[in-house]
Amino acid sequence: MQKSNTQAINKKMTRNAIKKMRLELSEEEVHALSEACTSKVLQFPELQEAETVCVYMPTGNEIDTSAIIQYCLDNGKKVAAPRVEGDTMEFYYFSDASELRQGAYDIWEPTGMIKVTDEESLVIVPGVAFDLNCNRIGYGKGYYDRYLSNHPKMKKIALAYEFQIVGKIKQEIHDVRPEMIVTESRVIMQPKEFDLISVCKAAKHASRSLCLLDTAKKNACLLKVSKAIEENQEVILKANAKDVANAKKNGMADALVDRLSLNEQRIQGIIEGVVQVVSLTDPIGTVITRFDRPNGLHIEQVRVPFGVIGIIYESRPNVTVDAFSLCFKTGNAVILRGGSDAIHTNMALVSVIRKALKSMDVDENAICLVEDTSREVAARFMKMKQYVDVLIPRGGAGLIQTVVEQSTIPVIETGTGNCHIYIDRYADINKVVPIVHNAKLQRLGVCNACESLVIHEKIADEVIPLLIEDLQKEGCEIRGDEKVCSYNPLIKEATEEDYGTEYLAKIISAKVVKSVYEAIEHINKYSTGHSEAIITENEESAKAFTDGIDSACVYVNASTRFTDGFEFGFGAEIGISTQKLHARGPMGLLALTSSKYVIQGNGQIRN
Repeated sequence: MQKSNTQAINKKMTRNAIKKMRLELSEEEVHALSEACTSKVLQFPELQEAETVCVYMPTGNEIDTSAIIQYCLDNGKKVAAPRVEGDTMEFYYFSDASELRQGAYDIWEPTGMIKVTDEESLVIVPGVAFDLNCNRIGYGKGYYDRYLSNHPKMKKIALAYEFQIVGKIKQEIHDVRPEMIVTESRVIMQPKEFDLISVCKAAKHASRSLCLLDTAKKNACLLKVSKAIEENQEVILKANAKDVANAKKNGMADALVDRLSLNEQRIQGIIEGVVQVVSLTDPIGTVITRFDRPNGLHIEQVRVPFGVIGIIYESRPNVTVDAFSLCFKTGNAVILRGGSDAIHTNMALVSVIRKALKSMDVDENAICLVEDTSREVAARFMKMKQYVDVLIPRGGAGLIQTVVEQSTIPVIETGTGNCHIYIDRYADINKVVPIVHNAKLQRLGVCNACESLVIHEKIADEVIPLLIEDLQKEGCEIRGDEKVCSYNPLIKEATEEDYGTEYLAKIISAKVVKSVYEAIEHINKYSTGHSEAIITENEESAKAFTDGIDSACVYVNASTRFTDGFEFGFGAEIGISTQKLHARGPMGLLALTSSKYVIQGNGQIRN
């Protein structure tokens, strides 16, 4: 999911405002405030006991760190400062000012070549703004976040002026928080650490009993949950209203606010999803294959639960219930780590579900919520391989990439949706506008929305004016190639980036091609492997398209919006997998199972 423009502007405005306030400080004020701040740090055992201290070199009237550097040199400690090379920052040792030179952004950097390797180092962290939870706004390049992510054991103390402490900062999954912030007037400590291990242990323990529940018991529990959600609808909507209000206050894009929002109709849809899962065939215990060996052994491959499934997702509260119902029906415990945007809604939903399970004498830890939405806890969660059997990320490209790259738990990758519709030369004109309109505009902030059009040149003169009229009437911006731009002066020229972008907004790219094969080549180049469609009445074009497109779902004469577990008859879905191993496309019950072999013998021994 992409960040909204408004959110980006708010961070930029904060940076500009704080920088301006710092630059207005006099030299005397910087000196006095820095002394008041660093004098506290000099008393900290974290500094006194550290063998290596990594210190930022101040710029733009930041808190002066020279007193800390001098203390370290006077007391025989190793001192290091950061040096930036391209996208990478490393700390290098130095022993006096002669070993420093002005480097990237005119900041003084060490000239030495010996990197810091002490993973117990103390890092003195700069920043533009902080909040009372120790969330940080940096300078926008991510150098410290990347460095500290790679060195999680290093202790972190941030220095700031009191005016740099602002209201609540939305934390992204890649952000790293300092353990404390020191200003001229106070010390702000990071809130007490969330007990993640206990949560994971509880889910693991619950999974041992869940796998023994029969279908009747599981279905009875799911019906109890659906009724409990209905009975607690007012509580859930009240919690959701808090999240929606916060989202709007923080400048979240309208399409993403829509994704976050619940109403009576959407809660009814969530309830229907749970009830539909009840009606689905329970795959657990199903014999996949059976055979007999010449020695008399009878072998059966039986479908079984994974055990504990972890799900990291963003601001779609329906995922909370969808994930639970599918995991529970397949005998799995689930640990949910939702985004901070939906934390009140998720807490309300999980509380309702846990109480319903407890009333049915079933371990309530069949569903657990990671209530700390910080990046550090998310990073730790991705390493809980001892307790979690599989991890599924649901959200934007940044979230999914982070999970895939950092998790030690096996990951089922769900992808972003840069979905295409190809309008073939043999398309039925009457089908084009309704399909495109539905795929693009029914809901903007979903992964199965169409983001790009590909149009055969032989039908372009007929369909492009119709599409322009319909899309522009709805306020949808079109970005096209030279041919598409020639039809209307309001169309913007598409860039290479446009063709690969999941907009989640009223924007669509368009390109004219000479053949179905050129369309296939273009789509496979820019697609995220989610869902693509062709509009055609020609069987050869349809077959070439369905054979040639390398995506999880390929449609002929239908909207891409049908890529959904509910629409496929799977009940609620756990996500749309765009990878090829284990599961692909909408993931229902079968995707949440593994198998084991049960071998029946009669005293056989191996020769």
